[in-house]
Amino acid sequence: MTRVSIRMTVILSLSWTPVLVAQISDFTLPPSGILPNYDRVLIGQREGLEGGAYVARTDDAGAGWYNPAGLALSEKSGLNASSNAYELTTITLEGIGQASGSTRFSPSGTYFGAVLGAPIIKNPNVRLAFFYAKPVSWTPGTLDGAFTLNSGANEEQFSYSSTSNFSTIIPGLAAGIRLGKEFRVGASAGLGLTNLHQVQSVGDQLITPGVSSTTATRSVSTDGSVYNVLLTGGVQWDAGTKVRIGGRITSPGIRIGGSSKLLYSQIVFSGAGSREIGFRDENAKLDYKIPVELTGGIAFLFDRLQLEGDVRYHGSATTYTLLSSSALASLVTTDANGVPTESTLSFVPVQEKADPVLNVAIGGHYLLSKRFRLHAGFFTDASPVADPDSSEFRTVDLLGASAGVSFGWTHLSGSLGVAGSWGTTDNRAVGPSLGGIAGNTKIKVSSFTMLYAISYAF
Repeated sequence: MTRVSIRMTVILSLSWTPVLVAQISDFTLPPSGILPNYDRVLIGQREGLEGGAYVARTDDAGAGWYNPAGLALSEKSGLNASSNAYELTTITLEGIGQASGSTRFSPSGTYFGAVLGAPIIKNPNVRLAFFYAKPVSWTPGTLDGAFTLNSGANEEQFSYSSTSNFSTIIPGLAAGIRLGKEFRVGASAGLGLTNLHQVQSVGDQLITPGVSSTTATRSVSTDGSVYNVLLTGGVQWDAGTKVRIGGRITSPGIRIGGSSKLLYSQIVFSGAGSREIGFRDENAKLDYKIPVELTGGIAFLFDRLQLEGDVRYHGSATTYTLLSSSALASLVTTDANGVPTESTLSFVPVQEKADPVLNVAIGGHYLLSKRFRLHAGFFTDASPVADPDSSEFRTVDLLGASAGVSFGWTHLSGSLGVAGSWGTTDNRAVGPSLGGIAGNTKIKVSSFTMLYAISYAF
C-alpha cells in the first residue's frame, strides 16, 4: 500500500567494468528513487491534522478507512473528502562531488468517502459506507546530476537522471455495527491498486590520457500495476465516559494480478570493441507485497480537549520477486576489428523483501468555540526496506508533524492545515564505476504540505 509527498533523489548503483565479458551484473537494475514508507500520507478532515491518530475516535465518513467500527457512530448520511493541496518537497544528494538538490510542487488527492445512515438506513445500529483512499503517493521530480570522479591519473565523468512514481489507491466498501451502547465492530473490503513507474539513465566515461577511453551508458524503464485484495476488521470500545479504545487489523494483500512494461539497455564502448544489451518485455510480471497491518489506539475525551495515541505495526515480507520476465535480451558483442557476434541473455529477476515496521502517532484538538477547533499531531514513518544495499527502493526514516483548524456548522464542515516531514538516509555506495570508485552518498529529504478537507452531513 508508495507511501505529504516527499521527493527523493536516485542513487544509482553501477556495476559496469571495461571488460567485455558476460556477467550477472548485466541485469542489475539500479535502485530507484522510490520511497515505500507506509504512513507518510495524511488522510482525513480532522485525522490528517492530528498526525493520523484517530483509530479510536473516528465517527463519520472517514471511518470507512480509519476504522469501520466508527461508522456506527455516524447518525446521518454524509460525505467526506480530503486532499494534499500543495506539496513542496526538497531533496539533496551529498557525497560525490558537490551537493545536488531538487524542489517540486504537486497536488495529491488522498480520500473520498460516504456513509449511509439516517434517513436512508433507518436501523440506528447499522451503517454502510464506500471509500476511495490513496495512502501511498510518491512522485519525485526529475533529478539529474553530473560529477567528476577522482580515479588517480585517469579522467572519469559520471552522470545520472531519474524520474519515478509510486502509489497505492484503495477503493472499498465498509460496514459498521453497534453491538451495544459501548461497543462497535466493523469490516471493510478493498482493492489495492499499486502503480510503479520509473525511468532512469546513467552515463560513465573513463579516459586514460594517451592510452584508452571507455564509455558506458545504461537506461531502465518500468511502468506497471499490481492488484491486491485487502480485508479489514475494526473495533471501538467506550471504556469510560472519558476513555475510548480502538483497533484495526488489515490482512496481507492477496495478489490477483499484475504486470509491467520493462525496457532495459546497456552499452559499453572501448578500444577493444563494444558490448550492447537490448531488452523489451511489454508484459513482464510485477509483484508488490502489502503486509499485515495492526493499529491500536487509546483516546481521552474531555469537555474541550481530546487526545489520542496510536501504535501502527506493519508486518514483514519475506524475499519475493518484484520484477521477472521470461523474455530474452539481445546481446551484440563487437571485437576490435568491428566484427559483431549475436547472442541472447536471460533477464535476472529483481528480488525484494521488507522488515516489520512500528510507527506511532499522537494527536488531539482543542475546542476554541462551538464552531472552531485547533488541531495538532506528530507521527513517525520508518522505512520497511530490509536490505538498503541491494533493494530497488530507497531507505529513509521520517518524522512528521501537522497542525490546523477545523470548522463546522449544522451540515457543512471543513478543515485547513499544514504538515511537514523530514529525514536523512544512511551512507550508500554508488560504485563501482568504470574506474573502480565506490563513492558513499546520502540524501536529505524535507516536505511541506497544505491540507484541506470538506464534509457534508445530510
